[in-house]
Amino acid sequence: MSTKIGIISEGPIDHVLLPPLLSRIAEVKAQFRWPVAGEDMAEVLPIRKMGHGGVLEKVRTLVRFLEKEPLGYELFVVVPDRPTRSVQQELRQLTSGKSRFVLGIAIEEIEAWWLGDRTNTLSWSGFTHTSLPPCRCRQAYAAERDAEPKRTLHELTELSDRLDSVYGDGNTELARQFAEDHWKRNARLDEMSTQCPRGFGAFLQDMADAFRWTRSKQGLLF
Repeated sequence: MSTKIGIISEGPIDHVLLPPLLSRIAEVKAQFRWPVAGEDMAEVLPIRKMGHGGVLEKVRTLVRFLEKEPLGYELFVVVPDRPTRSVQQELRQLTSGKSRFVLGIAIEEIEAWWLGDRTNTLSWSGFTHTSLPPCRCRQAYAAERDAEPKRTLHELTELSDRLDSVYGDGNTELARQFAEDHWKRNARLDEMSTQCPRGFGAFLQDMADAFRWTRSKQGLLF
């Protein structure tokens, strides 16, 4: 039986961060070990256009296609960055009532979810709450209200003596390192929900429900 998940998102950072995050959500919130088998890892579904318009176009096409062909995916995870209100509305209409779709809105960018896991982000960069120098993510920082989370991550990597490179506009190797060392085994899901309640908090609940549905439907045990 397949538990393959299709990911529809905007870029390589999403593609690096989402699979280990999904695995952690399954384990912590649904008592479900995912992937069940190696071949069931998350698969990125390419989009033809850049940005949230490309995500919307892909979902439109996929919804029509699934009426005729199941494609072998258990779930589809849709995560656009900075979608306009009209794009959000259409995505919600397209996926409403379809249990195989889980929509997550990264209010600005998925880097806000990364920064929302403040404990792991500081550990990864070699800081503590008290040793963090003056920067954009000091004590009063709220990830979901950060209009430029990429800039915040870049500044943090510039200040860090532990990391060998800076984040720039999106460093996939740094994202992969963070995901492997921190999110794969210990993503702080509740902390992320507190920091990003509208985006990640809603996604966490829907994703956990989808994994519970999958587990129940397929009779899979933890």
